Amino acid sequence: MNKYIITIALSLLSLSVDAQDFKSDNVRYQTISWTDFFKKLENNPKLVYYDIRTDGERGDNGKSPQYNQGKIKGAIETDFADFEKYYPEYLKHKNDTIYLYCSHSKRSRVLAKQLADKGFVNVVNINGGLSYFNTLSEKEMPYKTKYYINNLKYKLVNPTDFTKAFQNEKYQIIDIRPDSLYLGIAKEERKNSFGNIKSALHIPYDKLKDNLKLLDKNKSIYLFDNEGEQSPVAANYLIEQGYDVSVLLFGLSNIIGSTANNERDFIKTKYQFILPKELLKMTDQTSNSVIIDIRSETEFNGTDKASWKNIGKLKNAINIPFSTLNEEKIARYGGKDIIIYDMMMNDGELFVYAKRLKEYGVKDLYLLYGGISNVKAGIYDYQNVKLKILLDETY
Repeated sequence: MNKYIITIALSLLSLSVDAQDFKSDNVRYQTISWTDFFKKLENNPKLVYYDIRTDGERGDNGKSPQYNQGKIKGAIETDFADFEKYYPEYLKHKNDTIYLYCSHSKRSRVLAKQLADKGFVNVVNINGGLSYFNTLSEKEMPYKTKYYINNLKYKLVNPTDFTKAFQNEKYQIIDIRPDSLYLGIAKEERKNSFGNIKSALHIPYDKLKDNLKLLDKNKSIYLFDNEGEQSPVAANYLIEQGYDVSVLLFGLSNIIGSTANNERDFIKTKYQFILPKELLKMTDQTSNSVIIDIRSETEFNGTDKASWKNIGKLKNAINIPFSTLNEEKIARYGGKDIIIYDMMMNDGELFVYAKRLKEYGVKDLYLLYGGISNVKAGIYDYQNVKLKILLDETY
């Protein structure tokens, strides 16, 4: 399957799961952590669990390399995308407790609900999928060595370990993005927004071959890009040249999406991104802020014809859709911190909106990373119930 089709399919999948709103968790099916799953597996080696990703993902040779993340030994292998084909495999264990995992626990949630609709009463979704599993250190996830395997030539590194490498002379950190992204001059504003790591050496992927002399074979090479799409390809090439290489899982977006704004002074982003927990702190501490929902009026009010777009809104947010944005409307909020958000920060409109606000002279501008979907994920996916105060409960 063409990699662009896969990307589109995964994006649509994300939307469909966000429409679920996580409300089926621990209602239609159970959701547990990786830690709890492995404790159960330790006590019962005959536990029934499914890896529902594609064959390419499991074999670490998928067309979208950022989703090649290894697998958990002992899983029954099915494919979420072909429910009818694999339904007999699920049916064999209808009376057992069955556990499901994928890359982000999005497909596993959808499948868990599908099985619940078919009368399965003991279905368990493993929270966060392999993407979250791989962000955990061996100290945080002691079962990693025993149960995790991969076919990757390079090593995956999580944001925490990646940032620790900045102060260690054993590592050399390489930014392999093209010049247009590194300089922030690409046509797509979203791609210009991830910023730069001050201490990294910039060698674009297409210039690696001509600049190998800049790499130190006595050091471990850490590669990164915006979202982990090209660094795995670069890693495989450098390994063939005899280098020890690791790849930042999901690139700079992973660091921005997991590290508070005031804790990542090592990276200079074009816009100030904040996490839901930071938004909670900002709204607690000051009234000198305005939250702008940039979605359409129907999405904001929860009346859109596409039901998956009706996922709620933030408390006290005002709605200024991009189509109605003008300098006069923004001038009303002069001197305030302006926080903007959309559904899930995927389509690029949020960044064009941010660029426009900068042109209007807005200085204190913040982008809510991952949009309202990220707030919902924090509440329902990672059980941070404090974030509920951010939601408009009248919705």
